[in-house]
Amino acid sequence: MEDHDHLVRQLISALRDDMSEAGRELKNRSAWDLQCPIVIIDARTNPHRIVRTSVRGITGAIATSNVIDDPLIRSFLERFREVGADEALDEFMHGSEAERFAELWDIYNDETQQQGLAVWSHSDAAKFVLKSKSCFDEGQLACIAITKAHDRDAHDVLTFSVDACWLS
Repeated sequence: MEDHDHLVRQLISALRDDMSEAGRELKNRSAWDLQCPIVIIDARTNPHRIVRTSVRGITGAIATSNVIDDPLIRSFLERFREVGADEALDEFMHGSEAERFAELWDIYNDETQQQGLAVWSHSDAAKFVLKSKSCFDEGQLACIAITKAHDRDAHDVLTFSVDACWLS
């Protein structure tokens, strides 16, 4: 957790100017709604890429999955990180829940083809919407950072907030 806090502080310091317009816009709003600004930072690239969007635009800006939250897909992704794609896929396609996994795997692959590799689930996005409301009530800009994880194909999603007055 300390590493995440340190990373968030670094991102905020480095990208404050790029985030300031969203902070000013948030400060000038009288009430929270789905048009409130948020900031998404893709910290997997260098230089980091910032997307300023609205709460409503989250799932359009971040690849979001309908099935990534399913326990079977989650356990597959964990196993994938441990042993690699081929071995994990073989295990799950021939395991006790092979039929269910195959259905989920087809959906997951279709989503990936349509929008790219999913970063998070629709339930994660819904939780962030609620977080953005409480951030607004406290004068904070809600932010998301997508970061590299230890495995080259993995990522972490960090959510945090920044004081809108400090940004602007």
